[in-house]
Amino acid sequence: MLSPELQATLQRAVTDTRRRRHEYLTLEHLLLAMLDDPTGADVVRKCGGDLGELKYELEQFLTESVEELPDGEESGPEQTLAFQRVLQRAAMHVQGAGRAQMTTGNLLVAIERERDSHAVFLLEKQGVT
Repeated sequence: MLSPELQATLQRAVTDTRRRRHEYLTLEHLLLAMLDDPTGADVVRKCGGDLGELKYELEQFLTESVEELPDGEESGPEQTLAFQRVLQRAAMHVQGAGRAQMTTGNLLVAIERERDSHAVFLLEKQGVT
């Protein structure tokens, strides 16, 4: 079960993906939404991350590197495989720990294992591991 805070974060990520007219819901969309989550922002800040800089770099990546859908074409968005793996990994961790709810912190930990992700690159660039 997802915490209410995490549910709101996931909804923000989906809404932002649609607003940008992106076909896929990526880890970068998720991380950007997590930075507006009080718990997510707190964890990143306490790990040495600069929220303003990280938001700027994520915005820049999503604007410059992710294509928009053509005019008139509507889509999901669909979750990328990396996004699905992160959710599954976090869920398994929560289950294994005997916890009742998945939180933003669980997702942040699970994101770190996606080595080929630009989201992880940006986190590590700031020393967040």
